[in-house]
Amino acid sequence: MPPSGFNRNIVEGALTFVRGCYIELLHEVKSGKHASYEAAIEYELGQIEKVLSRMHITPEGELIER
Repeated sequence: MPPSGFNRNIVEGALTFVRGCYIELLHEVKSGKHASYEAAIEYELGQIEKVLSRMHITPEGELIER
């Protein structure tokens, strides 16, 4: 059951996005791209924030780009 106000597609999309972020982050950490785990997490949080600043959920529960 999705959280109140969100339809199943939105929740599934959000979880797919988060999964992709973690997969990418794991690859970057293993490859040595970041100086530390903390730096990797901070970088990924910044990337997620960039996406969130461009997205909006309509009153109908649809995810759209601003």
